Amino acid sequence: MADLDNLATRTKTVALENDTATAVTVVSLAETKPPFGAANLGQLAAEVLRHGMQWTIFRPEDGTFLAEGNGHTLRLKPPPSYVFEYIPQPVLERKVSNSLYVASPLVDKLFFGILPGDAHLNLPDYHMGTSSEVYHTMYSIDPTGAASKQIQNNRHSSFAPKCLFGFSDIIPLAGAMLRGYDTDCTIARLPIPAEYTTGLLTHQEGFVVFRHRLDGFIAASRYTEIPALPVPYMVEEVRAMYHRMMDEFPEWEDEVLANKLVNNRSARFLTSALKNWVTCTAYFKRIHQTTGPTFYYDLMASHLKHAVNWWREAWNRLRAGTERNSYGLRNHITEGMHLYWDYLELVVDEMESKGWIEIPREKLREAWVVMMMRGFCWWRCHWMMVGDEMCEAPPRLPTQYYQDRQSTLPADGEDEFIVVE
Repeated sequence: MADLDNLATRTKTVALENDTATAVTVVSLAETKPPFGAANLGQLAAEVLRHGMQWTIFRPEDGTFLAEGNGHTLRLKPPPSYVFEYIPQPVLERKVSNSLYVASPLVDKLFFGILPGDAHLNLPDYHMGTSSEVYHTMYSIDPTGAASKQIQNNRHSSFAPKCLFGFSDIIPLAGAMLRGYDTDCTIARLPIPAEYTTGLLTHQEGFVVFRHRLDGFIAASRYTEIPALPVPYMVEEVRAMYHRMMDEFPEWEDEVLANKLVNNRSARFLTSALKNWVTCTAYFKRIHQTTGPTFYYDLMASHLKHAVNWWREAWNRLRAGTERNSYGLRNHITEGMHLYWDYLELVVDEMESKGWIEIPREKLREAWVVMMMRGFCWWRCHWMMVGDEMCEAPPRLPTQYYQDRQSTLPADGEDEFIVVE
């Protein structure tokens, strides 16, 4: 919290709420560096969160704010005082190892329930901080409304009503790479942008079934009705990437091990996952050079439209006794990835219905395989709260306070920042 700890200060006696005189350090916001010196609530809110604090009270409507955590307390008194109280704790008492986030302007959006889209593939930002935003986002991807309705049905009928089965794939498939390309930082933690974010591209079950199905897919040459045609190059390359990661890094498939290393992942592991993600992204950028900038979006949208169905259909198969090999893992999740492979022909059909009829079906299948590998690599470069921890996740701040950047703080010279000593 260097900006706060190293503020240039001046001391005076201030009457606090209990009317007792207390020696405090007082700093005008106008004297500090941005964003603490800026009259911008959105910037201040994000910066506080970036430093491992959480907004326990965030009420712009009446000017009441309280942020705590990582050894700090920050309080904004409501009008007419507009005074910030910053109450530090001794450095030795601070526990920061589990509060460190990847820090960047793009990551800040996640605190407000906004997924920053990957500009390399011409993807927009997506809002998912509330249930209504999730439904609206899915409706924009599938205007038929069927996928959005399925998300609602899943949440009402499952034992995990906060889960976003299938929809959560949008995070690794659409999200920008939030770790720096040239960073040596081994921190992977990200704030959670939605009520639940994990999915088949996160879990070990999804990885293992994808590997087995990909191996079988290649062996059987199941790309067209003409088995003699060679397997597209990038499908073979994805298989090679996957097996290299599996052979070198046990945390590649094992999500529990990977998440234990959330703030201390191997730099070599992160570099390898990032390199593979870049290779997969470059594949789609080359396609865009010849087809235009919407190919990847259409492919992702076609996948998501069907992915939201896996939870319901997996449990139907389990009840009917028709599930496939679970490889000793959780069978309802492994069945989900089997279903993703079943949906592949539907995804290809969907792409053709969107006008991609000049691209051979085997190339559309290849593109889906590359997209899945790209999603796996994205997840292993990042981490968000999963499992039971999602119930303890701090609430996301209202989206509009990131977008609007409303000037809700007092003007320079009318405010003070005080540090209680």
